[in-house]
Amino acid sequence: MYCRPLVEAGRVYTVLTPLYHVDKGKKSWKYFVDKDDFLRYVRDEFCKKYSVHHIGNKKDFTKPELLNLITDNKWYLDKMTSVSTNQAIHPVLLEDLLKIRGKSFNDIKKIIEKKYKYLTVSKQKGSIIVDGTAYDKQHTIVLTDELIQSCKDIIPYIDNSEGRYNVNNKNIGLYEILQLYAESEPKNIDRAKGLGSLTDVEIQASALDPNNRKLLRYTTKDIMKEIEEMRKTNDDKYTLIKDLDISQYEF
Repeated sequence: MYCRPLVEAGRVYTVLTPLYHVDKGKKSWKYFVDKDDFLRYVRDEFCKKYSVHHIGNKKDFTKPELLNLITDNKWYLDKMTSVSTNQAIHPVLLEDLLKIRGKSFNDIKKIIEKKYKYLTVSKQKGSIIVDGTAYDKQHTIVLTDELIQSCKDIIPYIDNSEGRYNVNNKNIGLYEILQLYAESEPKNIDRAKGLGSLTDVEIQASALDPNNRKLLRYTTKDIMKEIEEMRKTNDDKYTLIKDLDISQYEF
């Protein structure tokens, strides 16, 4: 039933169907079988336009390091956008403020006013106030414990990052590098829903063409797993109907 001799000979395969496909124009498509496959493609597209270096040791980011940076912070953009919108603070400015939270008033004033020409930092009734224009937007920010608490979901990302990254000889923060990466994602990507959602041409290109397809070889472990799953399903079936009168039904 399970073609054990063929499986043991390594001659039984299943085709990994594409999860995403990207229209590259001229009837050319790029297929990805999983999210990691897609992320590696976007990373390589990103690396064609941007060179990323560590600030500390000035070494180039390796491709695995860059991929880890993206995957470790994959939710940061959405969370930062949500928090910054709720607080009416530009995300880059908010990130800068969170990076220096806990520093003295003089340090905060020096750091912020050096980077932001039209912002002033003052102290009023024991509170630090950041006021002025940044990124074409008027800000009046009171650095309170309540503000920090509202950012609790994004602070771990900031604290666990390197803080600054050198991208094409410009030092930028975590939000900015992730934004550049997101902009490198293809805009014409579609989520596939299995082979049944693809046309015959797409099936040929993604599942039949030896140059594109990805195969998974079955082993005897797969046979045992399938048998176990069938036994489990069969046991569950009889468990579900054990208290029912099924005499009038045919199976």
